[in-house]
Amino acid sequence: MLDIVKLSVSGGAAEATDLAVWLDEEDALRGLVRREAGPVPEGALGGELQQLVVGLTSGGVATAVASVVVAWLRRRTGSVTVRVSGRDGFELEVRAGQVRNMDAEQLRAQVDQLVSAAWSDSARREPGEGDDGE
Repeated sequence: MLDIVKLSVSGGAAEATDLAVWLDEEDALRGLVRREAGPVPEGALGGELQQLVVGLTSGGVATAVASVVVAWLRRRTGSVTVRVSGRDGFELEVRAGQVRNMDAEQLRAQVDQLVSAAWSDSARREPGEGDDGE
């Protein structure tokens, strides 16, 4: 089963669009990022970008998403937050101010935390493995 994570960005559609561009530029994520618009306001031609949906086809993809989100947040100057949520009910928020001054070890730990939250145990198993790992 394909794991799905949703990325919601505070700061409006412009920030979400910018994050989408960063994700699209990552080779490992090509074709896996979908933009979802919010409701269409009366008189408008379309809704603003509300969230990004990423299909996690492997642990490497989960790591790529987490790495891009952390790198993108480090470049933000305001108080931008990315909320990462998935099917299993997990939800994690990462703030720009939280990652901006992290050293390399802290950044790796933050990426690992995001990957662990996003990449479910069932998806980590290799094809053909049972619940006991065999």
